[in-house]
Amino acid sequence: MATRRRKTDARDALEALAAVRAGASTPEGRRALVEALEKGAGVVAARAAAIIKEQHLEGFEDALRAAFDRFLQDPARTDPSCHAKVALLEALDFLEWMDPAPFLRGVRYVQEEKQWGPPVDTATGVRSRSAFALARLRHPDHALLMAELLADPEPMVREAAADALAHRGDPAGAALALLKLRTGDPEPPVLLACLQALLALAPETGLRVAEAWLHGEDSGARELGAIALGESRREDALDRLLEALEWSVLPKGRAVLLRALALHRSERALAALMKVVAAGSLADARVALEALAPRADERGLREQVHAAVSQREEPRGLQEALGRFAQERG
Repeated sequence: MATRRRKTDARDALEALAAVRAGASTPEGRRALVEALEKGAGVVAARAAAIIKEQHLEGFEDALRAAFDRFLQDPARTDPSCHAKVALLEALDFLEWMDPAPFLRGVRYVQEEKQWGPPVDTATGVRSRSAFALARLRHPDHALLMAELLADPEPMVREAAADALAHRGDPAGAALALLKLRTGDPEPPVLLACLQALLALAPETGLRVAEAWLHGEDSGARELGAIALGESRREDALDRLLEALEWSVLPKGRAVLLRALALHRSERALAALMKVVAAGSLADARVALEALAPRADERGLREQVHAAVSQREEPRGLQEALGRFAQERG
């Protein structure tokens, strides 16, 4: 009965917040948001924090911090899955809260909850968001804390630690990214994040590592190297991709490189892809169209693609791929 009552109260509170959302900056709206943060259930406080973040409402920092502390008490009951704590930290970070205390608490926070089988740590988002906030604050212990998170049991947190190193932009963080790459990780997204961080923080070293992966025997590493080079948007990275495409003969390897070119989003990379669509093998042209499909709404891209296809001696071979491209929305 009590559980049903709590659910009803939370539903009513969420409906009340929805009603004041358009006037959240009014005195009445602000009072409703403060009440939600001070007394609301986890889902209610999370919704209030989201409204504050979305509308960039100032003056709620103390209430957000107090709510975060509140949900650290009996957390598995008051905030299962940590939805409220993550939303509160996101709002504090977005409002550029300068006190590192909640983020220092969050970066090492673990919340194990009973599930079928072993308990599950639901605080991965708390640690990840705290990592980025401490990067923004340029906290003096950021590198030490990220070293801990790069060894976290949860892949999401390890990936976030690498991203946070890149976000901070301190070249000294490149050493941690390189060490993680050398020691390895079973999760490809973690390795990709570390390689991307290395490219951002120590470009020459990052290029050497990515190029070695690009030419290595491991197909998974080759793909990660290509993706990292493409997403870096660097001109020297594009040179590596284009050179690799010249000597690559296997369809699978060429497909990886063509997709990486689409990620680069430079005019030179696009020109190379248009050349493939216009005069490359049918297999390459199809992959190029597939790789460009998520960008189909970019201004002028559809016209360029149709013009390139029309240059082929047998454009009918690409009609199906062209139809899928035309249906995509970026």
